[in-house]
Amino acid sequence: MAAPLAIGVHDGSLSAFDAGSVTRQLRSQLDAASGRSTTDSGSSSTDTDQGGASMPQTAPDGSSTSPSNGGAQASGASSSGTTTRATAAQSKGVVMIDVATPSGEAAGSGMVLTADGTVLTNYHVVSGSTQIRVTVPNGGSYTASVVGHDESHDVALLKLSGAKNLDTVTLDTDGVRTAEEVLAVGQGGGEGVLYAASGIVTATGRSITASEQGSLSSGENLTNLVQTNAPIVGGYSGGPLFDAAGKVVGIDTAASATNSLTGYQRSNAEGYAIPITQAKSIADDILAGRKTTTNHIGAKAALGVAVVPSSSLRGASDTGVVVQQVLSGSAVASTGMTAGDTITALDGKAVTSSDSLSSLMGTRYPGSTMKVTWSDTSGASHTASVTLQKSTAN
Repeated sequence: MAAPLAIGVHDGSLSAFDAGSVTRQLRSQLDAASGRSTTDSGSSSTDTDQGGASMPQTAPDGSSTSPSNGGAQASGASSSGTTTRATAAQSKGVVMIDVATPSGEAAGSGMVLTADGTVLTNYHVVSGSTQIRVTVPNGGSYTASVVGHDESHDVALLKLSGAKNLDTVTLDTDGVRTAEEVLAVGQGGGEGVLYAASGIVTATGRSITASEQGSLSSGENLTNLVQTNAPIVGGYSGGPLFDAAGKVVGIDTAASATNSLTGYQRSNAEGYAIPITQAKSIADDILAGRKTTTNHIGAKAALGVAVVPSSSLRGASDTGVVVQQVLSGSAVASTGMTAGDTITALDGKAVTSSDSLSSLMGTRYPGSTMKVTWSDTSGASHTASVTLQKSTAN
């Protein structure tokens, strides 16, 4: 299996059980290249329908090709499609997302669900961001806020400030089948330009485990994914996967590390998309204010500390995460916790990595109380009850 890339511009590498290395595109990190690794569990589609003619592909030089479906099976061994700049029609309802984070800048894509600016994207595109800017091709730029998200399913819903009369995408809730023609559209390479990558569905029902490269966490399990040979690359994260009728069938989420923005007709490309039926259900719950066991609606809560990422040697610990900074006036500022201390538990649940800390905090809301346990640099353990504040990061 070719090495897939995650699809924002925060490249990662995924190792698969069946061979090769796969990268999960979380977003397009503009100033760093740390990534998430994913493991393909090898689950495959039971749909053996081979219908659907291959659609002509236009090469960057304007020539046209008609790649063979090759009897697309769940293994997805067929050659990749092609990549061109997206046309106005292909760009309709697609947006470019640029975010600021404490560690730099990142970029991804999204799709407009409502004319007044409701946007669907991957959560990893906006996770940890302090500012979000969304650009509509030929239609202006907007600040955005996160309405809600589902981290375990990598889905987020944004709201654009002051938006109106925007073009929207059309969702296809009938599902996809193997060998069906698809087109992925996104901000390839985080360059501020939309590209279109064509191909076919090579499998459905795929499962991968995604984690940051070097992370000590067990990773994020994503199931029931659509696999395609469309050569999607970094920056596509959160963008739409269209069917031949121009309807959205998935959210571009992961892709082969061998995929290249300039590569044409690369073989064995593999990309992964979240089925739009699943994403729409999550979005509907968030919009209706329906709390589920996996979603988070509204602002996130914060302890008010910066921690050393677990992927860093200094941040690696068997018993918790190292505090890099305690913010003045924060929830824990009056507890005596200082930089260099190690957070070991929240409400009695063990903190084993920066990812697990984030996951535990993701279940809480501003104004709620939480017991925080940490050890200081001498090894002494402390526990304090704190009132959580509104996070400045998404």
